Amino acid sequence: MLPDLLDLSTPYGSVPIHTWGVMITVAFMVAAWVTQSRARDGGVDGDKLVGLYLVAFTCGLAGARLLHFTMAEPDRFFSNPLVYFRIWEGGFAFYGGVLLAVAGSVIYALVRGIPVWKLADLTAPAVMVGLSLGRLGCFMAGCCHGAACELPPGAVNLLPASFEGGALWLFGSAPFLATEPFGGVGSNHVPLLPTQLWSSAIALGLFVLLSWRWKRRRYDGQVFAWLLLIYPLTRSFIESLRGDTIRGVDWFGLLTTSQLISIPVFLAGVAIVVLQRRKGIVAVQEVDDEAALLEELMRER
Repeated sequence: MLPDLLDLSTPYGSVPIHTWGVMITVAFMVAAWVTQSRARDGGVDGDKLVGLYLVAFTCGLAGARLLHFTMAEPDRFFSNPLVYFRIWEGGFAFYGGVLLAVAGSVIYALVRGIPVWKLADLTAPAVMVGLSLGRLGCFMAGCCHGAACELPPGAVNLLPASFEGGALWLFGSAPFLATEPFGGVGSNHVPLLPTQLWSSAIALGLFVLLSWRWKRRRYDGQVFAWLLLIYPLTRSFIESLRGDTIRGVDWFGLLTTSQLISIPVFLAGVAIVVLQRRKGIVAVQEVDDEAALLEELMRER
């Protein structure tokens, strides 16, 4: 719909600013802000989270890139491994980014003395608000789109006729909405199911739900467990409606890569519920040792 937000003129020529990249940057910043603003209430020292954001961002990009090439374009990667670093060309898988970002964040939390389960609960809603914004970037780029669909009579284009990026069709029967990119990185000039918009809306709804649960959590790890239980179900449903060709191999002739990964992710959510629900909320001392010692000395005087 709008792959390039603008073109910058430089002495070396025109440099396009990709809308997807801008939206991913905004998504990460919003997710970090949500995490930081809730850190104290979540029993996490916000000062220790600055390094976490760098770790999560770096691992997220690396993991998303790795899963994409491993499952979707292995021939292209092994014929020219340096293509891995050409991130401006696109090619990222959400699950790969999250899995490696979680692994990196856990290691960082253990090194810095951050309670892992409290951090997991704190960041779970932030991941979803980030995904919601990121999928809007996918919509603009034209990737991750749905299967082709037919426009019924009377469909109305919600975008101005002068817009050269495509059309957004609204009609009165299911699926009620279709997108038709003219210059995206996927299928063009074909009405498509707007799975990016549906994914964005679902992720935003999960952000609200997990934020509600976060304020009412009964044990450490509960919010994170809800994420692992609910997101794989919604992702598997959206996958069944996707129509883009680069999504990884067909496993057993039934499952896409994301649907296959959703199975152990869901089971991990079940395991967390079983193991953590009896432990409750573990109290965390909110003042550091130096402040506590100073206060004790003042009392003795």
